[in-house]
Formats: sequence, C-alpha cells, structure tokens
Amino acid sequence: MSTSTRWLVGTGVVLAALVAGALLLTVVMGGETVYPEGTPERVVQEYLHAVSDREVGPATSFLTDELAARCATTYRDPIVNRTASLRATLDKATTRGDSAEVHVRITETYGSGPFGSNESTQTVVFMLTKVTDAWRISESPWPLYCPEPARLEPAPR
Repeated sequence: MSTSTRWLVGTGVVLAALVAGALLLTVVMGGETVYPEGTPERVVQEYLHAVSDREVGPATSFLTDELAARCATTYRDPIVNRTASLRATLDKATTRGDSAEVHVRITETYGSGPFGSNESTQTVVFMLTKVTDAWRISESPWPLYCPEPARLEPAPR
C-alpha cells in the first residue's frame, strides 16, 4: 500500500469517526425535554402525547371534571382519527396561584406525496387550574372544542 493510499484511508476513517460522533451526539442531546412531574408544562406535555397517540381516555384524564363531563358529549374525531403527525414546542408558561397558562406552538404535518408534505403551525394557549394538588386543563384544549351547553333564554315579552 502506497503512502498516498494510506493517507487517503486514514482520512476516510477519521471522517467516518467524526460523522458517527456527530450522529451519536445528536441522538443523545436532541431528545425530548421532559418537564418536572406536577408542573403545568408536564400536564400539557402528557396531554399532547395522548392526543398524538389517539388515546381519548388518557387525553381527557388531564381535564378538570367539569370540562371532562362537558367533553363527554362532544364528538372526539379530532383525536381518534388524526392523520397528521404532531410536533409541539413550549413557548412559555405562566403560573399565578392556582391557575396557569401554557403557550405551545403546534405543528402538524400532513401526507408525504411526491412534492413533499403540507404543514400547519398554530400557537395554542392551555388554561390550567390546580385541583386538589394536581394541575388540570380547565378550558377546551386543542384539538377538542367542547362548547358550553346552550342556555335557553326566555322569549322577550
């Protein structure tokens, strides 16, 4: 083997090691941030995992009892029949006493056709309330919308 061939093989081995190291670092460092147990951020994170996995029962377990009862009569197709992949990024969380707001940027990716996929990004605010030492989502969260029951008003006279 000539000197130039050894130099070329040695350079190739060093480059392969650098690429493998970079990939390993990306896998180790690029994982999902897991928020501390018992925080509003963690409740929203677990809710979004349940939505992504299309599990209505676990998703609604993160709602207050009142909201869960109201959503029990709502069609749950947005969770059960999800066709898009989901990516969520925490923008900010604010806690004031027994209430919290968690702002999340949600990106949904649809399809994978020959010209690429379509994406939709929106910012959603989750409102949470502390109920017996646990945070629960207190307003209709994405992707569910559970309207309050219509109130019948007496006819004007």
